Amino acid sequence: MTTASFKLDNIRAPFSNVLVKIDTGCSISTIPLARFQALKVFCDSLKAADIEGNVHYEISYGVETGGERHKKPGTDEEKMSCPAMKFRHSICGFQIGGMPVADDVIYINYNRKGNILIGMDILQHWDIHMGTSRITGKKLFLACPEDSICLEYCNALEENFGIKRGYEGKHI
Repeated sequence: MTTASFKLDNIRAPFSNVLVKIDTGCSISTIPLARFQALKVFCDSLKAADIEGNVHYEISYGVETGGERHKKPGTDEEKMSCPAMKFRHSICGFQIGGMPVADDVIYINYNRKGNILIGMDILQHWDIHMGTSRITGKKLFLACPEDSICLEYCNALEENFGIKRGYEGKHI
């Protein structure tokens, strides 16, 4: 778990330091908008706008579905009642754990209330190390975008895992 800040293309208000879950088992990063206790009417209106605007969507079959497979909805009414749909939106000002992440796209689900998941579509561009910290003896996940490797990250790798990584003097 860490925090993220970002702005979505279909919502005026920015999201600042919201809790997100790093999930290497998730292929497509997703924001379940209903988790923010937004009014159901607001989420429904955003979903209806995405359906009407033919915004690209995917059907999710993650852990939160309990393995239940959803049939692909055909009509607008079926789409509105389908909790497995997530819609592709632009994201900007994106930071995870204070690290800038390339502005790109992310998917929004308007029905689910689970964790915001940062998946492999984003993590594939990161340098990632997991293991037992030599300092604390606890399991530790260290990650940094490959294009933003900094001295702090390199020092943390060496201190916690004994891994020496080159540092080219890049600053973020």
